[in-house]
Amino acid sequence: MPCSISLSPISLFSLRTTTSPSPSLSPSPKHYRLAVKSSVNKPSDASTKSGSWVSPDWLTSLSRSLTAGNDDSGIPVASAKLDDVSDLLGGALFLPLFKWMQDYGPIYRLAAGPRNFVVVSDPAIAKHVLRNYGKYSKGLVAEVSEFLFGSGFAIAEGPLWMARRRAVVPSLHKRYLSIIVDRVFCRCAERLVEKLQSNALNGTAVNMEEKFSQLTLDVIGLSVFNYNFDALSADSPVIEAVYTALKEAEARSTDLLPYWKAS
Repeated sequence: MPCSISLSPISLFSLRTTTSPSPSLSPSPKHYRLAVKSSVNKPSDASTKSGSWVSPDWLTSLSRSLTAGNDDSGIPVASAKLDDVSDLLGGALFLPLFKWMQDYGPIYRLAAGPRNFVVVSDPAIAKHVLRNYGKYSKGLVAEVSEFLFGSGFAIAEGPLWMARRRAVVPSLHKRYLSIIVDRVFCRCAERLVEKLQSNALNGTAVNMEEKFSQLTLDVIGLSVFNYNFDALSADSPVIEAVYTALKEAEARSTDLLPYWKAS
């Protein structure tokens, strides 16, 4: 799955000074062409999608003009057309990113006005970013999630992150993780399989994105907070509150303008 690195217009091309010397970071010359049945090429439903009052073409052109003088990276720039941004705002985030990966290859820039991203799906580059976390800020992820996590481990950076990382090291031990996988991951997955069996026998269509979201919530609740959301079985005000907060974070991450800063 593609991942993105948020870069400001000023520091956008610091990437070439930290990554280009390593030959292992050179993206594979082959393009990844996979047949994926998704909503990427389906007609959009305007009634269910978010919108932006700013033309994505204009924002892309503006971003290019601001950084054109510094751009000698050779990274292709994805053109964010209105239909693409409509999918980005109202659909699953990875779908348009995957579409652009098919068009531009495993590494490309996504320029949208004041926001600039380098999106990578090459395993070698992703490995480099994860191993050299000190050279890359969490950027947009931390920005849109601060109202949820404060300065917690998930979005902390620098010395604060290092201190909190050391605190959670015991919970990342192989033995502990094997126990969690057996007692939490496997059991939650088995519950999902049991619930899907009747649908499979009857040939009933199931919203798997919703089911996997419920499964993820149950796993995180038990393994991180020792709390059973039981999202696979029933709805509750707590589950609704969690989904509302996550949807707000997703809306912030895909909107072209940081509207939440105006409040």
